[in-house]
Amino acid sequence: MLGRPLLVKYSIGYDFLCMTIPRVARVPHTEKRPERCPHCGSTAITRKGTRRKKIEIVQLWRCASCKRVFTPAPSPLRNKTYPLKLVLDAITTYDLGFTLDKTTERIKSRYGHQIARSTIAAWLAEHRALTTYARLRAEGRRLYPPTQAIRSLKLYQRQIYKFEYHRPKLALLRENREHRRFAGVADFLERVPLDCPHDLFRGSERASQKAASFLDTRHLIIIEKENAATRMAGLVIPTVGDNRLRHEALQRFMLANDSTTLAVEVPIWLAPADIAAFEAEHGIKLLPEGSRAEAITGHIDFLQVRNGAVHILDYKPGARGDKPIAQLMIYALALTRLAGLRLFDIKCAWFDQEEYCEFFPRTALPHRHDKAAA
Repeated sequence: MLGRPLLVKYSIGYDFLCMTIPRVARVPHTEKRPERCPHCGSTAITRKGTRRKKIEIVQLWRCASCKRVFTPAPSPLRNKTYPLKLVLDAITTYDLGFTLDKTTERIKSRYGHQIARSTIAAWLAEHRALTTYARLRAEGRRLYPPTQAIRSLKLYQRQIYKFEYHRPKLALLRENREHRRFAGVADFLERVPLDCPHDLFRGSERASQKAASFLDTRHLIIIEKENAATRMAGLVIPTVGDNRLRHEALQRFMLANDSTTLAVEVPIWLAPADIAAFEAEHGIKLLPEGSRAEAITGHIDFLQVRNGAVHILDYKPGARGDKPIAQLMIYALALTRLAGLRLFDIKCAWFDQEEYCEFFPRTALPHRHDKAAA
């Protein structure tokens, strides 16, 4: 009975996928072949069986150079009794507004393990640096019950997108002295279920497929750094076995647990009139010659407000070699129309577990004096 799957249906504030959760399961991050031995750095690594822990099974690897056997794992996963996925689910459940008692009940219902309140409290303390919504949680509970904290909507636009926004964060944004000028972002997000022109997405040009021909990169500066987004990705991504679910897992965790992510999978669109206005204003061509598309559409992975700016984030595995500047530029232009923002108030970035690359979109368009000289 130890390895028999337990079928459960689970929801905490927004639609979680129905999943089959084995009581004893392989750990996703140990299945992937490590690039190097953590002890000697050798690449001569082979599988060396498995080891059964109390709740899960981990893959063992053997280094042919130093003869040592190891399990690859980032530091938050080492020497833990419970799987990190369970730990992060417990943190998310609590941060949505459930009490410690309710959190233990829900985790037991899903995983079949009775977790002590003190254990969950210890997990919350351990990850407090990343789960910054904790300081807003009490106020958020006053505004919305846990089951209504996150509004979720499936958008059928060529494929299925799960648009979600955090209702307490939008309410608190409107009350914040520094960020209340971005109330238009909250208004836009709340209008999406009613105003989103779904028909426009069917025959449009995708922002993610835009060539960078309209950009002027002479003044563009890309700042590379490591921040909370990279650390969250490093924490969450190893718990996901299926690469197709990486985006959703990371979006779910950041939306519920950080203090800055307002929404995920946010649909944006530029109608023909918007495109014509931007092309006239900046002297650029957003649609290529001969294109049959009349509109440009896309979906923002993460929309944040922090440090006096609106941040558009795109998760890109292998961020070092990927530069979705044109895609993010389209997102920024669309938000100036849809949310009443100035381009000056927007920052764009793409990131993975190791790197965060940020730029100001206003620097990627031709300057007025450059256009005058031309």
